[in-house]
Amino acid sequence: MQKIISKYFDEFSTMSEASHNAVLEIANREEIEMNKIIVATSFCFDELNHQPAKMNLPSPQGTFIMGGLAGYPFVGDIGLTAFVDHIPDEGAALFIFGSHIGISRTGEVGKIKRVGQHRHTNTCGALMMVQNHVLSSEIHEIDSDDYSEFQPEFLALRLLPMANEIRKAEVPILKTTHLVYDQIENEILKLIINNKKLQANFPVYILGGIVINTDESLPNYFSQKVFRKVR
Repeated sequence: MQKIISKYFDEFSTMSEASHNAVLEIANREEIEMNKIIVATSFCFDELNHQPAKMNLPSPQGTFIMGGLAGYPFVGDIGLTAFVDHIPDEGAALFIFGSHIGISRTGEVGKIKRVGQHRHTNTCGALMMVQNHVLSSEIHEIDSDDYSEFQPEFLALRLLPMANEIRKAEVPILKTTHLVYDQIENEILKLIINNKKLQANFPVYILGGIVINTDESLPNYFSQKVFRKVR
C-alpha cells in the first residue's frame, strides 16, 4: 500500500504516527502531561475520517469536531470560542486538519473499498460532486434560505477561480484535494489568530495535511504539510 501511495505523495506516515508524534513533541516543548493537550479536528464528516481504528488519534477525552464538507471548518468563530472552554487548565490545544482522498489497493485515486462493500466507492465523494459543479456552468450565489446547499456552494465558489488549474491537472481530484487543503489551513489560521480568548491563554499548535483513506481495515495515512506552534 505504501508503494502505491508514494506515487502521489513524497512523504507520509500513518495518521496515528503523525498525530501521536505531534502530541509527544508538544508535551516535551511545553513541559506538560500529554493528557493536558486537547485535540480539535477539522476533517470531512466521512466516516472514514472518524473511525478510531483507522485514525487512532491521541485524544483520551475525545475530539472537538470543527469540520464539515471536505474538512472546511464551518463551525467558525462561534464553534472555536466554545472549544476554548474545553482546554484543560495549564494545558494546550492541537488543531489537526486537512482534506482527504482515497487510494485503493489497486492504485485507483479517489476510490476505496469500505468495510462491508464488494465495490469501490468515492472518497471524498462530496468533494468530487463539488468539483463537477465547479467544472460545469451552474455556479450560482448561495441561497440563504436553502441551508442544504450552503456548504457545497460555499466550497464551489472558493474553488471556481482555480477551475482551469483543476481541468489541466493529471489527476483532477488530487489537485482539488490539495487546493481545498489550502483553503482549510488558511481558515484555521485566521480563526485562531482572530480569537483573542484562545490566543491569550493557551499554547496553540496546528498539524495539517492530506488524509489518505485506504481499503477496508487498512489504516489511514497522512501527508503532513504543516506542524508548528501558532503562539
